[in-house]
Amino acid sequence: MANTAHLRLIKRGVKHWNAWRKEKFSEQPDLSGADLSGLDLKGANLISADLNHANLTGANVSGAYLSLANLSHAYLSEAKLTGANLGKANLECVDLSFANLDQAILIETRLNKALLVEANLTQTILNFADLNRANLSRAYIRKAFLIQANLIEANLSDANLKGANLNRALLSEADLARADLSNVNLSKADLSFARMIEVDLHGANLNGIILIEANLRGANLQGSTLKKGQLSRANLGGVDLSHADIKSSNLSDSDLINANLSKALLVDTNLSSAQMVGANCHKASFLHANLNKANLSETNLTSADLREADLRGADLSRSQLQAANLSMTNLTAACFEDTHLTRATKFDRTICEHIYFKKHEQDRQPSHGKFLAGELAELLWTSTETINLNFHNGVNWTAFANSLKRIQSTYPQAQMGIQCIEHKGNGVILVKVHTAPTVDQEKVHKELMLAYVNTRRQLNQKERDKTVGKVSTQESLQLQNPQDIINHLFDLLNPAFSSLP
Repeated sequence: MANTAHLRLIKRGVKHWNAWRKEKFSEQPDLSGADLSGLDLKGANLISADLNHANLTGANVSGAYLSLANLSHAYLSEAKLTGANLGKANLECVDLSFANLDQAILIETRLNKALLVEANLTQTILNFADLNRANLSRAYIRKAFLIQANLIEANLSDANLKGANLNRALLSEADLARADLSNVNLSKADLSFARMIEVDLHGANLNGIILIEANLRGANLQGSTLKKGQLSRANLGGVDLSHADIKSSNLSDSDLINANLSKALLVDTNLSSAQMVGANCHKASFLHANLNKANLSETNLTSADLREADLRGADLSRSQLQAANLSMTNLTAACFEDTHLTRATKFDRTICEHIYFKKHEQDRQPSHGKFLAGELAELLWTSTETINLNFHNGVNWTAFANSLKRIQSTYPQAQMGIQCIEHKGNGVILVKVHTAPTVDQEKVHKELMLAYVNTRRQLNQKERDKTVGKVSTQESLQLQNPQDIINHLFDLLNPAFSSLP
């Protein structure tokens, strides 16, 4: 309970109170549990005062001296504390919701479990403050100083921290969902296990930041600086990291699915075993990067710089590698299933013993031994100019020839022609059709197979004679010699030549 004399004196006004404090400077004021709501305490000397559980709701305490004061469990909701000095004060479990702490000083202040919902902390100095498990949801903390502050498990969801300085701050397991952290300084801050869904970090300084297993799904880190950051196992799915500087950072085992890394700098970055499915890495720089066993399936790597990168065992299936630079890159055991590239894709002095054309280390190329110099580039360039048609249980070559001629006339620019025919076993026949490098192979492949199915159906309907039908079926299955098949197809595709004597 408050000292009655002290309570009566404070209610007489700040002038009388400060005069008494000056005279009785050694006496510690006891205002614990006092009702001081709505009072004008502007500039009051409350140094070392005991105000625990006091009610200061709506009070004007701006410019007051509250250093070393005990305000634990006090009520300061909607109070005005502009420019107040609360250095080293005890504000544990205090209610400062909707309070105005603009430019207040709270250096080394205890604010653990404090309630600061929608509080105004603009340019407030909170260096070394203890805000462990404090609730700062929707608080306005623009340009505040929180150097080495303790914000472990704090709630900063929807807070505005634009331009704040959180250098070396502790934010592990904090909730920063949807917070505005644009242009903030988080260099060497610890945000491991933090929840940062849809947070805005564009233009932020994140050098040396620790984001181990942090959840940043959907966050905006456009143009941010992340040099030497620790982001292993972090969730960065859908994150905008375009134009970001991520040099020498550790993103091993991280989730970058559908992330935007366009024009980002990932020089010397560790992305081993990272999940980058569907990521946009257009013109990104991966110079010397570690992408060992990374999942780059369906990733846009057009014009990306991958020189001297480690892509051993990486999954590049269905990725876009047009005009990418893979010079001196290690591609041993990488998967190139349906990978898109052109002759503008560079493979100068690439290091590669073998690759796979199918996932799960299937369809090894070369089937035995190692690639000789130049063989990998030629194989990949040629494969991207080829449509692979797989037929099960035989082929109706008449239907195929008619379909191919129809698609050739529809797409004359495709320059289509049969490259080779292979028996893959189990009744599967592979027909490789060469095309021009600029053709939409997926579209042509789909239309060619559809034309084949429809033509075969039409031919079967027209066949009245069962004997003729059997001969046709046997013909499609018994032409086991590739040369016989090619000769037969030549006759079908060039009937004028087959009719010559």
